[in-house]
Amino acid sequence: MNKHILLVMKWLDNKDSVSQDELEENKREAWAVWAANAANANAADVDWAADVAWAADAADAAAAANYWIDEYFIETGEDKNEYLKEINK
Repeated sequence: MNKHILLVMKWLDNKDSVSQDELEENKREAWAVWAANAANANAADVDWAADVAWAADAADAAAAANYWIDEYFIETGEDKNEYLKEINK
């Protein structure tokens, strides 16, 4: 389970559940992981997670984040329902 994706999904579910500082830190961490793994051609989940973390900070944050989350699950083949279960615990 990708913690960066999970945090953005949590934020999308309830904007008050994640602070702006947490979103910023998530974005920085996701991009740092992406930069460290950029040479790894098999790191699609890392790339998509960085995109999602960035999108949550964009001007049209919710729409952009939802788009990239959907793309993340398409590209990685992970089960979105597992993430939703984790959020709803």
